[in-house]
Amino acid sequence: MKTIIILLAIAIFMISIVGAATPLKVKDVRDKYEKNLLSIKGVTGVSSDEKANEIIVYIENLDAKKNVPNVLDGVQVKFRETGKIEALRSAPVTRYSRVQRQRPVFGGISVGSIYTTAGTLGLVTYDNYILSNSHILALNGINFVDIGTPILQPGPYDGGINPRDKIGVLYKYIFIDFNNNTANNNYADAAIATLDTSIGGLQGKVLNNKNNGFYTINGTINVKVNDFVRKSGRTTGVTTNGQVVDTLATVNVSYGGADYAIFKNQIVVYGRGFSAGGDSGSAVDENGKFAGLLFAGSTYYTIVNNATYVINGLGITI
Repeated sequence: MKTIIILLAIAIFMISIVGAATPLKVKDVRDKYEKNLLSIKGVTGVSSDEKANEIIVYIENLDAKKNVPNVLDGVQVKFRETGKIEALRSAPVTRYSRVQRQRPVFGGISVGSIYTTAGTLGLVTYDNYILSNSHILALNGINFVDIGTPILQPGPYDGGINPRDKIGVLYKYIFIDFNNNTANNNYADAAIATLDTSIGGLQGKVLNNKNNGFYTINGTINVKVNDFVRKSGRTTGVTTNGQVVDTLATVNVSYGGADYAIFKNQIVVYGRGFSAGGDSGSAVDENGKFAGLLFAGSTYYTIVNNATYVINGLGITI
């Protein structure tokens, strides 16, 4: 009888284990709540930290915290205040001018289509295309312009005039699904233009701050959290104080007014002054390896498209 009771107890214990609910993994909790979180006013992005067992919620300001639970399905929520994240269109140059007419062209200088203001020419690729953002080369507001649209250097905001300053035409862009909170296919704000043979470009060369020399970007790299990265932009020049804090963030980016786009798997870089308006399109690198394309940001945070999505989406060589 005693043996039967022991066996029965073991059986009940095993049933209780099998029947117990399996705790959700952090990624599962993020996937479950991400769309709802992004619909909350003031939430600028969502990510997760598997090692710390935390959901990361990026917010414009601390007031937004009151609308977000501190715990989701038993997983702690960590907040990061970003300010408003916006596509970084042109702003006054604050260091030294990169807005002059340059021939041949190279990375780190003003560029834009006839329909935009001005952003940054990230670099001339090794297959001789001009690389920058879609909102610099391929958008008029949130509407994509025609392939073949003239590209100017410097951009119109900096005095570029068509046809005098035309350096090429729009060749290809990665489509962006705007104003759709359920969009799952936005990974990069990136476009390329052909380069007129009469203009010429310095492939892989990016303007440095020191003595107006250059550094070279060749090859790619997958950056990790805590890595420091560099960029050369039309507005703030070369900055190296950007520290990667996230590589898989989903981010809500404002494109002016009520227009926005949700981007998946974005690199988030922390560093005051790392970027500013007009730096959109800058090539971000680590030790000369292309990490991604800068396209948005706020006072302290910069958002970067992963190099893989840019290269594969456009079919270019870096």
